[in-house]
Amino acid sequence: MDNLNTSGLLTQAVSRLRAIRTRTWLILGGVVMLIFGLLVWAGIALLSWVWAQAPAATEMGKRAVTEGATRIEQVAPDLKAQAERWLPGVKEQLDRWVPGLGAEPPTRDVSGADPGPVPRYPGLVRSHYASDGATVEVHYAGRADFDAALAHYVQGFAGAGYVQEVMSATPDAEGHRFRREGESFDLTLTRRAGDSIEVRLQQSRQ
Repeated sequence: MDNLNTSGLLTQAVSRLRAIRTRTWLILGGVVMLIFGLLVWAGIALLSWVWAQAPAATEMGKRAVTEGATRIEQVAPDLKAQAERWLPGVKEQLDRWVPGLGAEPPTRDVSGADPGPVPRYPGLVRSHYASDGATVEVHYAGRADFDAALAHYVQGFAGAGYVQEVMSATPDAEGHRFRREGESFDLTLTRRAGDSIEVRLQQSRQ
């Protein structure tokens, strides 16, 4: 019975479709094409609108950046003034915790004399001197190129006949020993803040 009912329904549907005139089919096809055309036109119009808004969005972005920069320029002097007020306190704390860390390089030599055959590297100031008869230790500090200062001392001691031995080396510090006929010099170069270096030279006699 179910198969007969299904067959009858299909037969009725086919008959009704055949009864529809060709003109009606043409009208339905035209409506479908019209809807499809409207969708395509809407898509093109939307893309054109987005493309037209791009320069405006770019201009708004530029305007926002300009306004932000202006505000930063207005606030910067106040921030600079506050930093200058805080900076002395920070330096004092650094000097308390690590003496000499927050200090500027010295501007004049302390008392003493420069040991060894190699002259002091230009731009450095003698900041420490100590001697107990058997050893002499001198520290130098100042703004100078680390590699150039190291080459100055290595070449100077080599030219004076000393044998070089590398004792330690890191990206921020190097230690070298130079020996000749019962005399040795221990040289340590260390990078400091603000393009500064520290040179420690210790002379020992056996």
